[in-house]
Amino acid sequence: LTNGCGLTYDEYKAAYQKMLKSIYTYGGFWIGRYEAGIEGTTTETTNARTDSSARITIGTSPKAISQKDAIPYNYVYCSEAQALAKEMTPNSNYTSSLMFGIQWDLVCKYLEVKGKLATANINSDSSAWGNYSNVGRTISSNKAKQTTINGSTWTTITGTKPASSVLLTAGASEETNKMNIYDFAGNEWEWTLEHATSNSSNLCASRGGGYIYAGSINPASYRDLNNTAYANSVVGFRPTLYVN
Repeated sequence: LTNGCGLTYDEYKAAYQKMLKSIYTYGGFWIGRYEAGIEGTTTETTNARTDSSARITIGTSPKAISQKDAIPYNYVYCSEAQALAKEMTPNSNYTSSLMFGIQWDLVCKYLEVKGKLATANINSDSSAWGNYSNVGRTISSNKAKQTTINGSTWTTITGTKPASSVLLTAGASEETNKMNIYDFAGNEWEWTLEHATSNSSNLCASRGGGYIYAGSINPASYRDLNNTAYANSVVGFRPTLYVN
């Protein structure tokens, strides 16, 4: 049995328990300030992905980075996203991976309590603070780029993103910044290690919203289930980091 992210059930259970023990011991965990981006794309677009045919090979494929103005690392299977996230570990004192479902829920609660977001802004409609198809967004970064549905072409964007389906580079708008975390609502669905036990065909859970939908359809706490061979321009990921 695998959970769709390249882990056996026993590996998944061990990783989950290790993460929980770290949180109890050290009082918390970190997540990427930005959605995972593709190495090199803060200055060029050559490495941008346009489909999932170029399979991810650790050591050969561009690394994942958490950096403003990077093009999101999309068109990845959940297992590929986990391999890329695992590679982001800075040293042997830490573990990095995709976020577990409970971590996503804890971040939602953190943004509610510390970020003073109303519960409805997280669970019902995140249009006020995410990049969605139904809202415009003021572009803050002078290095921001945009693409339409398939991601085949990235171009500079300034001024205001219209209320339409436009994918933005990481941290393009300060309007998506809550507690120094960017794009947690909208822009990309984000693969997690959450295991969908209720659906034997679609084991992989992505969370949050996507740029092609309205904020009321995919709020920040939203959960979407897909199969192990699903990859799309709307799905990226965000790493978590915790102490061993």
